[in-house]
Amino acid sequence: MADADIDWDAVLASERFRHLVRRRRNTIIGLGLLAAIYYFSISALIAWFPAFFTIRLASGINLGTVFAISQYPFGGLIAYVFLRQTARIDQVSTGIKEQAAPAAGMGGKSHAY
Repeated sequence: MADADIDWDAVLASERFRHLVRRRRNTIIGLGLLAAIYYFSISALIAWFPAFFTIRLASGINLGTVFAISQYPFGGLIAYVFLRQTARIDQVSTGIKEQAAPAAGMGGKSHAY
Protein backbone atom coordinates (compact mmCIF):
# COMPACT_ATOMS: atom_id res chain seq x y z
CA MET A 1 0.00 0.00 0.00
CA ALA A 2 1.44 3.33 -1.04
CA ASP A 3 0.64 6.56 0.76
CA ALA A 4 -0.48 7.99 -2.58
CA ASP A 5 -3.37 5.48 -2.63
CA ILE A 6 -4.95 6.96 0.49
CA ASP A 7 -7.67 9.59 0.17
CA TRP A 8 -5.97 12.17 2.38
CA ASP A 9 -8.77 14.71 1.94
CA ALA A 10 -11.21 12.24 3.51
CA VAL A 11 -8.75 11.48 6.31
CA LEU A 12 -8.22 15.17 7.04
CA ALA A 13 -11.97 15.77 7.10
CA SER A 14 -12.73 12.86 9.44
CA GLU A 15 -13.80 13.50 13.03
CA ARG A 16 -11.32 10.89 14.27
CA PHE A 17 -8.43 12.80 12.68
CA ARG A 18 -9.65 16.14 14.08
CA HIS A 19 -9.84 14.54 17.53
CA LEU A 20 -6.28 13.27 17.07
CA VAL A 21 -5.06 16.76 16.14
CA ARG A 22 -6.79 18.25 19.21
CA ARG A 23 -5.25 15.59 21.43
CA ARG A 24 -1.79 16.23 20.02
CA ARG A 25 -2.18 20.01 20.41
CA ASN A 26 -3.47 19.66 23.99
CA THR A 27 -0.59 17.36 24.88
CA ILE A 28 2.05 19.73 23.53
CA ILE A 29 0.49 22.90 24.93
CA GLY A 30 -0.39 21.36 28.29
CA LEU A 31 3.00 19.84 28.95
CA GLY A 32 4.77 22.90 27.57
CA LEU A 33 2.85 25.21 29.87
CA LEU A 34 3.44 22.95 32.84
CA ALA A 35 7.18 22.87 32.14
CA ALA A 36 7.33 26.65 31.63
CA ILE A 37 5.40 27.37 34.81
CA TYR A 38 7.62 25.09 36.87
CA TYR A 39 10.79 26.45 35.27
CA PHE A 40 9.92 30.14 35.64
CA SER A 41 8.45 29.70 39.10
CA ILE A 42 11.97 29.60 40.51
CA SER A 43 12.64 33.12 39.17
CA ALA A 44 9.29 34.40 40.41
CA LEU A 45 9.77 32.90 43.86
CA ILE A 46 13.27 34.35 44.14
CA ALA A 47 11.98 37.80 43.17
CA TRP A 48 8.80 37.89 45.24
CA PHE A 49 9.44 35.48 48.14
CA PRO A 50 13.21 35.26 48.71
CA ALA A 51 12.68 34.01 52.26
CA PHE A 52 11.10 30.86 50.78
CA PHE A 53 14.52 29.78 49.50
CA THR A 54 16.27 30.31 52.81
CA ILE A 55 14.18 27.78 54.73
CA ARG A 56 16.70 25.27 56.02
CA LEU A 57 15.79 21.58 55.62
CA ALA A 58 19.05 20.07 56.84
CA SER A 59 22.62 21.14 57.39
CA GLY A 60 23.77 22.77 54.15
CA ILE A 61 20.46 22.09 52.37
CA ASN A 62 17.74 24.67 52.03
CA LEU A 63 14.41 24.67 50.23
CA GLY A 64 15.82 26.71 47.35
CA THR A 65 18.46 24.08 46.60
CA VAL A 66 15.92 21.27 46.70
CA PHE A 67 13.52 23.19 44.48
CA ALA A 68 16.24 24.01 41.94
CA ILE A 69 17.44 20.40 41.82
CA SER A 70 13.86 19.13 41.58
CA GLN A 71 13.66 20.75 38.13
CA TYR A 72 15.75 17.88 36.70
CA PRO A 73 13.46 15.02 37.74
CA PHE A 74 10.44 17.15 36.88
CA GLY A 75 11.85 17.67 33.38
CA GLY A 76 12.39 13.92 33.11
CA LEU A 77 8.81 13.30 34.20
CA ILE A 78 7.53 15.74 31.57
CA ALA A 79 9.62 13.97 28.92
CA TYR A 80 8.31 10.56 30.02
CA VAL A 81 4.67 11.71 29.92
CA PHE A 82 5.29 13.32 26.52
CA LEU A 83 6.76 10.10 25.13
CA ARG A 84 3.84 8.03 26.46
CA GLN A 85 1.25 10.43 25.04
CA THR A 86 2.92 10.67 21.65
CA ALA A 87 3.19 6.87 21.46
CA ARG A 88 -0.59 6.68 21.92
CA ILE A 89 -1.08 9.42 19.33
CA ASP A 90 1.12 7.46 16.91
CA GLN A 91 -0.99 4.33 17.44
CA VAL A 92 -4.19 6.24 16.70
CA SER A 93 -2.66 7.87 13.61
CA THR A 94 -1.57 4.46 12.33
CA GLY A 95 -5.12 3.20 12.88
CA ILE A 96 -6.54 6.15 10.94
CA LYS A 97 -4.14 5.47 8.09
CA GLU A 98 -4.94 1.75 8.05
CA GLN A 99 -8.66 2.50 8.15
CA ALA A 100 -8.29 4.71 5.08
CA ALA A 101 -6.20 2.11 3.22
CA PRO A 102 -8.91 -0.52 2.41
CA ALA A 103 -10.94 1.96 0.38
CA ALA A 104 -7.80 2.97 -1.46
CA GLY A 105 -6.85 -0.66 -2.08
CA MET A 106 -10.12 -1.24 -3.97
CA GLY A 107 -9.52 1.61 -6.39
CA GLY A 108 -11.56 4.05 -4.33
CA LYS A 109 -14.73 1.92 -4.52
CA SER A 110 -16.52 0.97 -1.36
CA HIS A 111 -18.61 -2.16 -0.96
CA ALA A 112 -21.25 -3.12 1.55
CA TYR A 113 -19.58 -6.45 2.30
